[in-house]
Parts: sequence; C-alpha cells; structure tokens
Amino acid sequence: MIIGITGRIGSGKSEVSRIFQRAGWTLIDVDKMGHRLLLQDNIKRGIRETFGEKPFKGDEIDRKRVGKIVFRDRERLSLFNSIVHPPLIKELTALIKRQPRTSLVVVDCALIFKWKIEELFDHIVLIKADEEKILKRMTKAGRDVEDVRRILSLQIDKERDGDFVIENNGSLSELEKKAKEICLIITELRPAQASIL
Repeated sequence: MIIGITGRIGSGKSEVSRIFQRAGWTLIDVDKMGHRLLLQDNIKRGIRETFGEKPFKGDEIDRKRVGKIVFRDRERLSLFNSIVHPPLIKELTALIKRQPRTSLVVVDCALIFKWKIEELFDHIVLIKADEEKILKRMTKAGRDVEDVRRILSLQIDKERDGDFVIENNGSLSELEKKAKEICLIITELRPAQASIL
C-alpha cells in the first residue's frame, strides 16, 4: 500500500506524513531526497551553468540562496525544476517500485499532481489550508512573510482533490485527529496480503 501526502507549503502535509509514520508506515520524504540530489556533481554543474555562482557557498549549493533566486519568478523556478525534477522523479519512482509488496509506505511529496505521478499511489491525501493560516504558521517558524507569499504565488492551488482531503485550519490536535482517522480508514482498505508493522 503506497500513500501520497500532498499540499502546499505550510499546509501541514509533513506533519500528516509523520502521523502515518508513527502509526507504523515507512516514510519517504521527497524534500530530503531533493536535498541529497543537490550534493551530486552533475546537478551542481547544471545549477552552475544556469545560475552562475550565486546559489553556491564554496562548492556546495546553499538551499537558502537557491530559494531566494528561484522563487523570484516562474521562469527561474522552471529552469531550476528542469534540472532537479527529472532525476528526482526517476529516483522516487524506482524507490517506490522497490518496496516489498507487504509494505505500508507513505510518501511526503508536494508535487504529485504537477508531476502527474498519481498512478504510483494507491491513495492520495491532499492537505489544504487557508493562505492566512499558512502565512501565520510559516512566519511563526521563522520564515520571512514576503518569501512565503512569493512561494505561495508560485504554488497556485489548482490541483484536483485527492482521494482524501484534510482541511487544516485548526489546531495541531485537530489535525492529528483527522489524520489518524484517515490513516485507519486507509489501513483497513489495504490488500489482504499487507501486514501492519
């Protein structure tokens, strides 16, 4: 059973993914996969050829610098994505396909619909939140409000609903309750041969 958890920045998708993980599911964090990808020489080369030295701190790509560059406009973001996303999708697809048939796997991935990889998942859970709630959460976590606004403007929420939708405009305990309910429902929908860890 492979579940995708998706949503915009600050929606709560990573928290929901961790709730599934605490329930015994294996977590694949696509953001962390992307961070590791930035350490690869071929990716560094592509970033350097496209954006010059600005994204770098020494010989390493600095993710904060990258963010300030690519979230300025859609063209820069598209250029960055054209370098990073194809190998990331390839790696994610291979990783999912390597999972044993009896595994319960939850994938934290913001771009499931954009990448058109819905077929990799048995079910998709979409986490939604009002923009003001997102801004409040992200600034409380130390993010610059204008940076968050820019990111949200490039993540226009036109995606279709998932198989399950969680509206996350309340407290963390409310989110946890909703996520646990969906986790239980999905677990009960698993194929007969699957086992809970």
